[in-house]
Amino acid sequence: MSSPAEVYEALRGAHARADADAAAALYAPDAQYYEPDNAVHRGRDEIRNFLASYFANRGPVQLSVKREVTADATVLAEWTSAYTQAGRRSSGTPGVSVIELGRHGILYHRDYQ
Repeated sequence: MSSPAEVYEALRGAHARADADAAAALYAPDAQYYEPDNAVHRGRDEIRNFLASYFANRGPVQLSVKREVTADATVLAEWTSAYTQAGRRSSGTPGVSVIELGRHGILYHRDYQ
């Protein structure tokens, strides 16, 4: 199993490429992904579908990490995001991700903005 920091870096890379398949592959089959203002997305397939829709709307999303803390199977990251939506550039939106890994990938992911 990769370290939490390595998995988070791979997830950031998938977001930067707007690659829903690569991002979803990092999640366990029974993962739960909580996005701000959205219902929970359960399971790898539902997460992939959500991310495909998200990237179709926003395109690549750059996450610039300000602080990152890892312990055991968990990573906490404070970040700002940048993306283009409907021709308008948005940058500097702050957020925090909480990610917990299991044997088969990310089990729990919650983003706060």
